[in-house]
Amino acid sequence: MPDLLIRGLSAEALARLKTQATAHGRSMQAEAKSIVEAGIRPTMAEWLERVDRSRTRIEAERGSLEESSAAILRELRDGRTLRGDPRTK
Repeated sequence: MPDLLIRGLSAEALARLKTQATAHGRSMQAEAKSIVEAGIRPTMAEWLERVDRSRTRIEAERGSLEESSAAILRELRDGRTLRGDPRTK
């Protein structure tokens, strides 16, 4: 696994990292790793690609997702059964 060395970190930042690590029950290294990983956000293109992959996977498992939420709510309100729901046979 690659390593990262941070030079020139202020004493205040280091002290705050130590305090935060102690509060979370982690080593300073584990706390710094957690902070860095949480701070890295995917780009919009990466996020949309992930959404598309999830949608494709879900559609393959459960069928099309094209039905609107309004139609689903209407079925529930009107007491009709939901397609594919074994509880409503």
